[in-house]
Amino acid sequence: MKARFVLQKAKKAFMLKKYAFAMQLFNNIIIDNPDNKEARLGILLCDMANDNEEQAQKLFEYYQLTRVQKIANAEDSIINLINILDKNTNHFVALLNNYEEAQMNDIDGILYSDFKRIVKDKNDFKTIFEYAMFSTKIIFTKKSDFYEFLNLLIDNGMGNISMQYIESLNSDIVNDNEIQKIIKRVIKTNEN
Repeated sequence: MKARFVLQKAKKAFMLKKYAFAMQLFNNIIIDNPDNKEARLGILLCDMANDNEEQAQKLFEYYQLTRVQKIANAEDSIINLINILDKNTNHFVALLNNYEEAQMNDIDGILYSDFKRIVKDKNDFKTIFEYAMFSTKIIFTKKSDFYEFLNLLIDNGMGNISMQYIESLNSDIVNDNEIQKIIKRVIKTNEN
């Protein structure tokens, strides 16, 4: 009786997109009853929702329909479907990573993550940056890395170079909140 109540509460939490809470409730059911297929399915759907919420919600709705229609072994069918989707997603991600790596190899440059690895301490930054500036390009794959880089330029007395990077950006990007903060930092540093 208690498991049925907890299961209903977990399903409701899932529908309300409270996935962490739903996962906790489904896990509690599994602890008491490791063979509970509905709870196992719920855990898989909560996990899936972290990567693809829409897909997880649609599978949950489909599962609810199979329950209403009293389809035998509905949980097993949905679990198999999740496993197939997961396998295909992993394959797609691997292909995408290979493509991105090939694209970056075509660009004559160094990834920012590699640049950061070369810079052992703050004293090395300016020397290594100047060398990189004249010999290669620094490639950014995340906006947060670019923001970090611009701030490092300011920290190392190269606010003017930070501004040159910003001036070369698209006007939409220049209006970004983080870029605006960096511009204000450069102005403040130059005033001092």
